[in-house]
Amino acid sequence: MFKLVIFDLDGTLTQERSIWEYIHKRLGKWYEFAEEYQTQFLAGKISYQEFCERDAEVWKGMRVEELMEIIKTVPFHPGIDELIRYLKNRGLRLSMVSSGLSLLTNWVHQKYGFDYSVSNDLLHEEGILTGKVRIQVHYDKKAEWVEKILKQFDVKPEEAIAIGDSLGDLDMFQIVGLSIAFNSYCPDLDKIATLCVRSQNLADIIPKLPI
Repeated sequence: MFKLVIFDLDGTLTQERSIWEYIHKRLGKWYEFAEEYQTQFLAGKISYQEFCERDAEVWKGMRVEELMEIIKTVPFHPGIDELIRYLKNRGLRLSMVSSGLSLLTNWVHQKYGFDYSVSNDLLHEEGILTGKVRIQVHYDKKAEWVEKILKQFDVKPEEAIAIGDSLGDLDMFQIVGLSIAFNSYCPDLDKIATLCVRSQNLADIIPKLPI
């Protein structure tokens, strides 16, 4: 019997694969700016910490409110309300582990009534971004947070479901009893996932759930 669902956020619940990239593009700071940081990180030239710090530096001096106005325009996948309602009606706890930004994660947490969520914090003073970031979730180290969540809610690994879409969800999938790759763009994730769902609607996951 399943008791807990652990969601990735960017690209899984939202249609955007990266909230970092989404904000940069909306501000006209992606091409020739932040895109280069991503290229350097993927090439192994800078660390994940350095990658995030360079991204955050681009927004230094902006008001948190300005960023939130952009964040609240992020499109969700259709069917999110239906899927969340279905899981809640069956008594499952809902959690998120995201290597994205807590400004988005916290908003989604409140909007949909999640029980637990963790992601990365943009630091600010009196509502003004300092250009610094507190990394809590490394893109490839979600498993350590999954273990903390399982312990907090007294849930066994086999009683948990994970839903994600990328390489960053790989170690999370390896822990839980049921893993669902939703519109995954990572062949390695597809290989280890219990289920692979390709759809533009999150509600299409529901008929495949053994709950």
